[in-house]
Amino acid sequence: MENNEDQKKSKGTLWIILLLISAVLNIYQWRNHTTTINSYEEKVDTLIIERVNVEKELSETKSELNKYQGISANLDSLLNEANDSISILEVNIKRITRSNKNAMIANEELKKQLGDLQKLRDEYLTKIDELMTANKQLTEEKQQLTSTVENLSKNLESTVNTASILKAEYFKTQSFKRRGSGKFTESSLAKRTHKLNVCFDILDNKIAKTGERTVYLKITEPGGKVMGNRSEGSNSFKAASGEETLFTASTSVSYTGAKQNICIAYEEQKDKMFPSGTYLIEAYVDGNLAGASSYVMK
Repeated sequence: MENNEDQKKSKGTLWIILLLISAVLNIYQWRNHTTTINSYEEKVDTLIIERVNVEKELSETKSELNKYQGISANLDSLLNEANDSISILEVNIKRITRSNKNAMIANEELKKQLGDLQKLRDEYLTKIDELMTANKQLTEEKQQLTSTVENLSKNLESTVNTASILKAEYFKTQSFKRRGSGKFTESSLAKRTHKLNVCFDILDNKIAKTGERTVYLKITEPGGKVMGNRSEGSNSFKAASGEETLFTASTSVSYTGAKQNICIAYEEQKDKMFPSGTYLIEAYVDGNLAGASSYVMK
């Protein structure tokens, strides 16, 4: 009797143990399945993140490199080369994202493509930097050379212009009084003078251009007033300094490059009391002061 009860107790205990083992196995399988699902979902999420990262890097790399387009021909050539390399990587990236490979392998390949893309970007940015630095140096050297040539040209032109200015020397001034007959006789007294005659030599100049030249005579009285009468041709001219300058009389000469003597007269039609003192005599050729002298009348 006791043996039957012991057997029943043993069988009950065994069933309890089997139930416990079954429960433990079920829990283990459930947890393992859940872990597998979580691991798969995590790999899928990581793949999506890597794909987004590599596509973003691809877009930013294109944009960063292409902003240097149009600066120079050699730089454009380098950028075309870079874009060709990027296009190859872009094809590889699309192939990976469309493939049926498991998430882990695809994820690793995308990481590799991302690294290659970043390396490619850095290499071409370095080349662009070097090329732009070289172009900048060449531009500066060209500008400096152009500036030097322009300065030399200006200096040469200025030297030639200065050297081509005609000079006047050997001034001889005479004063004349007008008789009732209309004829003139030489006089040294200012109050009896009606006419001044100024002669001088325009010197030879092998650099100056030949041809017609305008010569202006400017006579300044002792008080500082420029002598002149518009009815007799007196007017003003623009001097080399840019200022409007009054002149007493003028004439045109045909300059041949050789020394030539010219005379310019100024006559007062009405009786005028010329002030006594020192008169400043100036000769201008084409607006440039050619020479000067003085003349004293008592």
